[in-house]
Amino acid sequence: MTSDKPSQAGPYVSGSAAAGRFWTQLSSLSLSAQFLIAASLIVFGLMAGVGMFAAAQVEKAALNAAGTAGAVRMQTLIAPLIESTPNGDIHFDDALQKKVAALIGQGPPGQKIRNLKIWSSDGRQLFPAGSVNDEPVLFEQLAEALSGETVVSRTSVAKHEYSEEETSEPLLEVYAPLVRSADGTVLLAGEIYEESYTLEAQIAETRRTSMIGVFLLSVPMLSLLYLVVRRGARLIEQQRRTLRESLRNAIELSVENNRLRLMADNARVEAGKLNERILDQIGADLHDGSVQLLTLVKLRLSDLVTPRPDIQPPVRDALNKVLDLVSNVLEEIRNLSAGLVLPELEHASVDEALQLAVKRFLEITGREAALSGSSVVDLRIPDLSICLYRFVLEGLMNSYRHATNNTHLVRCSFKAGRLFVAVVDIGERPVMPSKREVQRARLGKVSQKRRIRSFGGRMRYFPRRNGSFAVAVLPIEANT
Repeated sequence: MTSDKPSQAGPYVSGSAAAGRFWTQLSSLSLSAQFLIAASLIVFGLMAGVGMFAAAQVEKAALNAAGTAGAVRMQTLIAPLIESTPNGDIHFDDALQKKVAALIGQGPPGQKIRNLKIWSSDGRQLFPAGSVNDEPVLFEQLAEALSGETVVSRTSVAKHEYSEEETSEPLLEVYAPLVRSADGTVLLAGEIYEESYTLEAQIAETRRTSMIGVFLLSVPMLSLLYLVVRRGARLIEQQRRTLRESLRNAIELSVENNRLRLMADNARVEAGKLNERILDQIGADLHDGSVQLLTLVKLRLSDLVTPRPDIQPPVRDALNKVLDLVSNVLEEIRNLSAGLVLPELEHASVDEALQLAVKRFLEITGREAALSGSSVVDLRIPDLSICLYRFVLEGLMNSYRHATNNTHLVRCSFKAGRLFVAVVDIGERPVMPSKREVQRARLGKVSQKRRIRSFGGRMRYFPRRNGSFAVAVLPIEANT
């Protein structure tokens, strides 16, 4: 049983595969070729239908004309030979049989009379005598003839029993009224068998002529339609090539833009890293140069302000003032150098950098800042850690400088590949005591934005009624 299934399914599979190949080949053709094939099938099909319909109508008209001609023959040739008695009886004697039989074979070539039959109103065949139709039979065509109509058909469709001669070649049967009574009732109906060679030749010629006309009409129409569609297909193909070229150029431009954007991002990140290294170098230079020199100056001044007989008190007082000034300058430079040089952040993570910034703020101001959240992942990017350290510390210092009594918060979170770091102060609205402070704060914000932007991020500042809010957003994937 299992061996029969593949043999049953095989033809369906092969048929579907052949159909698939056919549609694939058809789809690979041009639009104009597809239109030509589809339009040819439709137009030639429609025109062939119209031609066949016209030929059928011509054939019907020709058969009707043949029927009318046959009825006329019977009325002119056969009806005058039949004589009826005053009471309506009709006698078919031998003389009448011979006269009617003499009509067989007459007529023009291709339309000769091959046989004659005379039927009574009750369906009996009166002529020729001793035929195959001995029993009365009233078939459809005969009934119509007895009702006064003329009917035309072919012997290829059997209506009653035929002789061998009647079926050996195509003949036309014409049924028509032959003898009527005084009141118009059909008493006899005649059936005439005619050759149909001429008629069939005319019908064939009509079919051929109609098909040729259809073909000659269809070809120019298809040609014009094909030219229109071909022109449209060429225009579509030209536009398609233009679109493909535009798409290819757009893709190339997109690739180039992406490459340039990556280069710009890398250059920005490298610039940020270089900026932090320059600041570190500046801090080291200040520590190694200016701080040491001022330290020596301070030591020398310390020696001079000690009580000595060669130094007058007014001079000693002036030296003490200079010593105090040098000490203040030295302290500020040391703080500045400590802020620029951050060796402890070289291997620190982002979370550790934020913790160091909060701790440094506590050491400078004595105020605590709450740190909440974390970066979730262990990010150890030295330049990024230094950038966030400076952002948080400067943000805390600015809020402390302009709103001393506010509560300071630092928040950190990591979402969808982005690191969010916010510096918040809650309490009073920040107040700038002078234009100089306003300018200084503006410069600080600009430097902060540049620092964050150098790592591909962005920084926003939102002043509020009860404090301020500064947030930095950095894409971590671009930096890792």
